[in-house]
Amino acid sequence: MTRVGLAIVIVLAACGDNNDECASWRQWGNSASHQGASCVVGQSLGSAALADIVLDPFVAQEQLDGAGDLFVHYQAPLVDGDDVYVMAKSGTYTPCATDPSGAPDCFGAITYRLSSQVWQENAYAWQPDGSLAMQWSFDSDWKPEPNVQFEPMFQPALAADMVVVPGLGGAIWELSRDDGSVVRHVVPFPTVNPDVYVSGGLAVSGDGTIYYSALQLDHDNPYGMPPAAWVVAVSTDGTSRIVPYSQLVTGAPGGNDPCFYSFDPTLVSLPWPPDPLQLPQQYACGAQRPGMNAAPAIGNDGTIFITSRAHFNEGYSYIVALNADLTTKWSTSLRGMLNDGCGVTIPSDGTPISNIYDCRENAPRGVDPSTGMAPAAGVDDDSSASPVALPDGGVLYGAFTSYNDYRGHLIKLDANGKLAGVFDFGWDDTPAIVPSGDDYKIVTKDNHYNESDYGIDLGPYFITELDSSLQIQWQFRSTNTESCQRQPDGTTTCMSDHPYGFEWCIDAPAVDSNGTVFVNSEDGNAYAIGSDGTMRETAFLDKAEGAAYTPVVIDHAGRVYAINNGHVLALGL
Repeated sequence: MTRVGLAIVIVLAACGDNNDECASWRQWGNSASHQGASCVVGQSLGSAALADIVLDPFVAQEQLDGAGDLFVHYQAPLVDGDDVYVMAKSGTYTPCATDPSGAPDCFGAITYRLSSQVWQENAYAWQPDGSLAMQWSFDSDWKPEPNVQFEPMFQPALAADMVVVPGLGGAIWELSRDDGSVVRHVVPFPTVNPDVYVSGGLAVSGDGTIYYSALQLDHDNPYGMPPAAWVVAVSTDGTSRIVPYSQLVTGAPGGNDPCFYSFDPTLVSLPWPPDPLQLPQQYACGAQRPGMNAAPAIGNDGTIFITSRAHFNEGYSYIVALNADLTTKWSTSLRGMLNDGCGVTIPSDGTPISNIYDCRENAPRGVDPSTGMAPAAGVDDDSSASPVALPDGGVLYGAFTSYNDYRGHLIKLDANGKLAGVFDFGWDDTPAIVPSGDDYKIVTKDNHYNESDYGIDLGPYFITELDSSLQIQWQFRSTNTESCQRQPDGTTTCMSDHPYGFEWCIDAPAVDSNGTVFVNSEDGNAYAIGSDGTMRETAFLDKAEGAAYTPVVIDHAGRVYAINNGHVLALGL
């Protein structure tokens, strides 16, 4: 979707008991750092799922409104020992409006149509007979922000003996893991205002503090009026602190300050940038606030990493490092640090009568053609990318850029907030970190969205391992050409209709203690890729095509959990 384990489970001695963090999966990316690594050996994926849980009963309707695609971000399952916690949706589905031609029009007016759905957190437990049995269910009052193409993420976390669930009005619910009963309803604000959203996933630090972002939008004009936004910290005793983003993102333009946008195609003819070079128009930037799916990341030294963007203009985005007391350590702009536009990733051969979407001839090297400036990386509301706190004290973030075929960029900052590396892919991606002696490797998806004249993506599509300086170590390419679908009798039917392979629809991979990488693909398969970049095995899930970007998780027994077609499937032997 372009923008627009082993018969016998081996658990390493380093894992200790089942409560050790690395042998569980307690939040987005497993740990507060979001490194996506497990100290367990993943099982063989097996020939049939051990369990199949329906998360989303509205998939067919969502794909209809998405013109065949599934624009939903699903929770990463949470696992600790034999306990499994997953989201599910209920309520009713409100379809998009239609335009005069009868086609879905999901963004013609501000609507709260997703509010008719209910987000639940359901608890399951593995039984002695090998079945996965439901234990309890909790209906949250959380609602997503309105009018965003990718349905925003509902991402709880495990904290000690509780499941912490996002709620309405910037509040959270702390539930007993035993029976789902409410331990505390933490309301950090004076009232429960339905126009305040828990925005993105919850993160739990080593001392048990829960961190997340809250975003307040104007009800009638959410993206045209100034927002308010906060980082929220909830202590183990339930007390909360809030600090405004406006206080944390230092050096950013003010909400009313002028900021550069893109060239207006009604005023400036293609090819861009114009010659002689002129600057694009400026408009109000908008206040700084979180991207809508990112969870804070927490480093080994307690540094908290958040991402931020200007409300009206994602071209003014930041990565911010906070101290434990929620004061700013540093704030780094993602604007102007790239130089791979015209003449690098985009040919500079555009003329008024041909190649009009390439850069104009003799364009300044490296600029973004839509601005004529050094490219700006953005925190995008449709992305589920979260920052990753790195072992060396730095941070990694998958930012959005459009000029390089919507591939985005993976950006590494060092412990002082200085640029330490860039890789030419980052869209909707929370990479996994693979320990390597005193160093580490980085595993990321690497989709090339090259379109033919007929709108067909030509690829290639890779899972790529990088070293700590973001240099390629190996690449595993998608070569499957067949799209398949499971039939009611359990058989599959396939047709060879993707000569260029399929994109990887993973947004957060999992890596086991052997360095095996577990990912899912738009071809409907889960993949286990060895630490040397060769394929170990695949397992067909349910359906190819129209897949959402989803995470993969490993539990203490090495079972692998992958999401496809609104189901979460547990794989193993």
